[in-house]
Amino acid sequence: MSENINQGLGFAEKPKSADTTIEQINKRARELQSEMEKYYIDFHENPELGGQEVETAKKIEDYLKELGIEIVGSHIGLNRPNEDPKKAFHGTGIVARIVGKEGGPVIALRADMDALPIKESADNPVRSKEEGVMHGCGHDLHSSGLMGAAKILKELADQGKLDGEALLLFQPSEEKAFQKESGAVQMIKFLEKSGWRGKIDAFFGAHGMRGMERGKVNVRDGVQLASSGEVDISLKAAGGHIMNAYEVPNLNFIFSQITTKLETIFRPLAEKSEALVASGRTQYEGSGYNVLPAAAESTWVIRISSELFKQMSKDVLAQIKQTIEEVIAQNKFTDKIKVGVKNRPGYRPVVARSPELVKAARESAGQSVDNYQPVDKILLAGEDFSFYLEELKGKQIPGVFALVGGANPEKGIPLGSHHTKDFKLDPDMIHELAALHSTFTVNAIEHYNKVKK
Repeated sequence: MSENINQGLGFAEKPKSADTTIEQINKRARELQSEMEKYYIDFHENPELGGQEVETAKKIEDYLKELGIEIVGSHIGLNRPNEDPKKAFHGTGIVARIVGKEGGPVIALRADMDALPIKESADNPVRSKEEGVMHGCGHDLHSSGLMGAAKILKELADQGKLDGEALLLFQPSEEKAFQKESGAVQMIKFLEKSGWRGKIDAFFGAHGMRGMERGKVNVRDGVQLASSGEVDISLKAAGGHIMNAYEVPNLNFIFSQITTKLETIFRPLAEKSEALVASGRTQYEGSGYNVLPAAAESTWVIRISSELFKQMSKDVLAQIKQTIEEVIAQNKFTDKIKVGVKNRPGYRPVVARSPELVKAARESAGQSVDNYQPVDKILLAGEDFSFYLEELKGKQIPGVFALVGGANPEKGIPLGSHHTKDFKLDPDMIHELAALHSTFTVNAIEHYNKVKK
C-alpha cells in the first residue's frame, strides 16, 4: 500500500475523487482494527459448528442493527432439532442491506461463520473454549472483517458517497460440502425466494490463507478453486477371527490396497492441480485386536479443477468403482465382499467469468493490502462460494473470489495448512479484509455505473 493511502483523510471531509474515497476507506479500516479484533477473539473463543452458529449470528445481527443497517433476512438455513430445547438450531444466516444510491448497482459481499470439529492446540495464542471445536479455517476473521466493512460502507452511504448498494451475506455451514447442507445453497434459496437475487449485479468473497504470507492475494480469471464432492465406499464381508486373515476377506488389507492403487492413479493429476482423490476417514465394524471387521466404510473426497467437472466426476467415479473391483478380484474375494458406492455431489469449481470484475478485485487488493503481491494460481481447495456464481432459473450472476495471505513468520505465524489444530492467521489482516470488501464495492459500483451509461 502506498504511503499516501496510509495518510488518507477522515470521513468527516468530503472526498474530491474516487481516489480520496479509497484513502478514507483504508484509514477507517485501520482505525477499526482493534474493535474488529475483539469480535474475532470472541468468535474464536466461542466457535460454533455449521448450522449451529446461533450466538455468532446474534452478535453479528446485533452489531449491524446498532449501526442502523437494515436486516432483510435472518435465521436463514436448515432447522436442526436438539435434545436441549434451549439450544435448538434454527437457521443462522443473515442478509443485510446498506443503501447508498437507490437504483444503483448492488454488490453482494459474503463471509462464512462456521467452525470445525477439531481440538485446538493449547499453544495457540487465542484458543477455543469449546472442547473439540475450533475455528481452523479463518471464518472468524472473515466475519469480523465483513463487520468492519459494514461499518465503513454504512458511513459512506450516510454521507452520500456510495453510488449503489451493498448486500451483506453472513453465511452458515460453508464446511458442509454436500449440496443439501451447504450454507451457500440455503442463502441462495432465500435470495431467490425474496427477490433479492434478481437485483444483485456481482458477488464478492474473500478467504484468509495460511499457505500464503501477508501481502499476497490470489485472484484469477477462470477456474480458481476445485469442485469438491464426496463418495462413500462401503465393504461388507463375513468377518471372523484374525487366524483366518488369509482365508477370508481382511477389509483392513483390502482398503489399504484400494487406497494405494487410487493414489498411484490420481497423484500425477494432483501434482498438476487437475484432480484429487483422497480418503479422510475410514471406520471399521469391530475393534478387537484379533477381530477381522465384518464391515468398513470410507469417505473419499473428489476434487476437480475444470469447468468440465461434471463429466470428469463421472469418469473419476467410474475409475474408483473399477479399482475396487480389480482389487477384490486380485484377492479372489469377488463373491465374498459386498460393495456399496454412494456419490454425494458437493461444491462446483469457483469460476470467475468476468475479466472486468477480476480486474476490479486486483485493483482493490493493490489499494487495500499492505505490500501487495499478486498471485495467479489454481488450488485444489473447495468453496461453496461457487454456488453463488452458477446459473439458476436462467440467470447467472458474475463474481470473484480473493484468497488473501495471512501467514506472518515474523510474528510467529508460519506458513502451514488449514483444518489443523495449530491453525492461525495474523489477526492484523482484519483491517485488510474490511478495506478490501469496501474498496471492491466502491470499484465495482463505479464499473457498473459506467457500463449502464
